[in-house]
Amino acid sequence: MSAEGVPTPNGVALRVRHLYVRARDRTILTDISIDIPDKEVTAVIGPSGCGKTTFIRSLNRMTETTQGLTVQGSVLYRGQEIYSPSVAPVLVRQRIGMVFQRPTVFPISVYENVAFGLRLEHQPEDRIEQEVQHSLVRAGVWEEVKNDLDRPALSLSGGQQQRICIARALAVRPRILLMDEPTASLDPVSTQRVEATLEELSQEISIVMVTHSIAQAARASTRTAYLYQGRLIEEGSTEELFERPKQKLTEEYVTGRFG
Repeated sequence: MSAEGVPTPNGVALRVRHLYVRARDRTILTDISIDIPDKEVTAVIGPSGCGKTTFIRSLNRMTETTQGLTVQGSVLYRGQEIYSPSVAPVLVRQRIGMVFQRPTVFPISVYENVAFGLRLEHQPEDRIEQEVQHSLVRAGVWEEVKNDLDRPALSLSGGQQQRICIARALAVRPRILLMDEPTASLDPVSTQRVEATLEELSQEISIVMVTHSIAQAARASTRTAYLYQGRLIEEGSTEELFERPKQKLTEEYVTGRFG
């Protein structure tokens, strides 16, 4: 995968077509086709077990880390097929980063957590220093840790740890950031700070966020996709999907009458 790829028209960051993900004994995702817009927050909602996490993991080949899963279909990043045999997964994940449900800071300092990916790229020390600060600022946590960069990251609060994880993902300059329930384990204040961070980041990059919270999707996203039993039922602007859903299944879910 080249650094730039081929631009995808009409402000589309990722173009997914006829995506299937199968385990040994079942199909997890069935015929998913969706365009992920550039520089917006797209929320992925749906009941537990509907395939939300598998879906976003398929967008940067994280599915390959789970034994027994097979992927069929097309995921185009800037016009380039990420599942092409000629494309290295590590390059895909540099361009399409991921933040997980629970903060996954390493047992090292705040500074070294953020610098981790840059060191793997063998970046010079002056570049690393610059990117660490820039990423911490973008993740909305610089003011809280700027005097404690040598402090163990594990000693921070859960909300701070999650924003350190966001900074670490941002340090390698991804074009897209995937987030799997990034505030599920956080208190309301930390959740608010992470959501504010996402709003600011969406001016620069595309964000795809899985959330179980209907309220969070309504607050923090500009577009929403609703999955049910491994199928994409409806997607569109968040306002329209919540206020004027086209599908009965969507209406039942967003109004709390599901089931």
